[in-house]
Amino acid sequence: MNYKMSLDFHGVIDKYPEFFSWLSKLLYAYGCEVHIVTGNPINQEFLQQLNGYGISYTHTFSIVDHHEQLGTEVLYDERGPWIDAETWNRTKADYCESNGIYAHIDDSDVYGQYFTSTLYLQLTNNK
Repeated sequence: MNYKMSLDFHGVIDKYPEFFSWLSKLLYAYGCEVHIVTGNPINQEFLQQLNGYGISYTHTFSIVDHHEQLGTEVLYDERGPWIDAETWNRTKADYCESNGIYAHIDDSDVYGQYFTSTLYLQLTNNK
């Protein structure tokens, strides 16, 4: 079986880059698909940061890019891009389920309620 794993970027990879560099390389070496999921656009700055952390990946997915391609109205303000909360919050789960992702690691409890067939692993820090 070809396992597929997705990792959230903000609050996960960027918070523990050494660990997720190691994990992504391990998964990649064993032939797993590694999907990097973010709310922000996939642009050169994002890719440089991702690669600077030494993350191995096969796919990237952006909530903003996805919804702009669908024609969803995306608004921008000083905090960044946003769309209605319900649509935003379910997009990661929809992506994971439509791509047969086995497990997703995220730091927010908001998204977990939308995952049904993909295992949702919430990263917490008890320090």
